[in-house]
Amino acid sequence: MPIRSTINAGLSVLFLAAALAAQQPHAPSTPKFDVASIRPVPRNAPPVVRTAGSSAVLPGGQYVDSRAMLVTMIGFAYDVKYQWIQVRGLPAWASDRAFAVAAKPEKGFPALPAAQNTEQVRLMMRALLADRFHLVLHSEVKQERVYSLELAKNGLKINEVEAPLAPATETPVGLAASDYSGRIVGKMSTMASMAGALTVFMDRPVVDRTGLKGHYDFDVQWAAPESADAQAIGSGFGPVGTSALISTLQDRFGLRLVSTTGPVTCWVVDHVEPPSEN
Repeated sequence: MPIRSTINAGLSVLFLAAALAAQQPHAPSTPKFDVASIRPVPRNAPPVVRTAGSSAVLPGGQYVDSRAMLVTMIGFAYDVKYQWIQVRGLPAWASDRAFAVAAKPEKGFPALPAAQNTEQVRLMMRALLADRFHLVLHSEVKQERVYSLELAKNGLKINEVEAPLAPATETPVGLAASDYSGRIVGKMSTMASMAGALTVFMDRPVVDRTGLKGHYDFDVQWAAPESADAQAIGSGFGPVGTSALISTLQDRFGLRLVSTTGPVTCWVVDHVEPPSEN
């Protein structure tokens, strides 16, 4: 073979290899915050009032929360639906200590749609928790006690409404309850949202098994019956409030909570430390 032909063949192989390498997808690097401040909040600091729909995630890949609990940061970072129930193994110091967190990415972070921006901030929060809290955790699925939200014997007692038309969306169910009184409000809300609201107040996850896929409007209030034993009613949400809530679901909504077992995804903390200095 002539020398020129040999050289040309070799160059062709090199060009082909370079072209193939350029086509191979590169492993994306884990996004990280460029600057992050984490400061303990004094225990006697005034409470923070949060408005409906408020979020710690801001445009431009920022995360800002003046009163963040470690469990809520983990819940956000790993997209845990009910972090107070599903995150396990946190040390005692993490349950009553709050932090003022302000984190932002490096300059040039792209302007992303809200959903994509949130997902990027989730990934950056994971890196932040690992770097500053030395967080190590894993997920596992366990068979545990749950409540099944089902139709009561006499059927549903609230009226179905038309599904929201874009850009309108369903409103998450709002639930406030104590041993004294309670209120459940929904606007074009679903049974899945109802189950989520109930989970916040019950001691275990609530699973929607009503089979209902519609949307509903409701505004139901109740008060605990007067009791001769004043000590039976506390200022918080306890057995009296739980009983009143369950009764209201059956009497006013036509729903019931059935105790059963089911799979629950848990996030188990293997190691965590108080955050390192800024």
